[in-house]
Amino acid sequence: MIAIGDIFPAEGEFLAPDEVVITFDRGIPVAIDGETVSVAEARRMLSARGEAQRIGRGEACAALDRRAGRGCASLTSTASGEVRLVLYDGRITVA
Repeated sequence: MIAIGDIFPAEGEFLAPDEVVITFDRGIPVAIDGETVSVAEARRMLSARGEAQRIGRGEACAALDRRAGRGCASLTSTASGEVRLVLYDGRITVA
C-alpha cells in the first residue's frame, strides 16, 4: 500500500504527472493501480493524490463523479472495467 507521506515530493522537487487507474466491479471501485481497496480507501487515496498535485481536497473524486454522472462509490449498477485519471499541476484529465 502507498503511504500518504510517500506521495508528496520533497521541497523543490519536480512533481511529475500522476496517472491513477481505478478498477470497478459492477460500479464499485475495487482497486487503485491494481491494489485492492475499499470504497473509503479509494476516496482517501484519490483525495491525497489530488492534493499532492495541487488539486483541491476531494476534487479527484469529484472529477470521477462528473465523468460517471453519479457518486464516486457507484459508477453504474453494471459497469466494470478501468478508468484512468491523470492528475497534474491542478488539473484532472480522464484518459
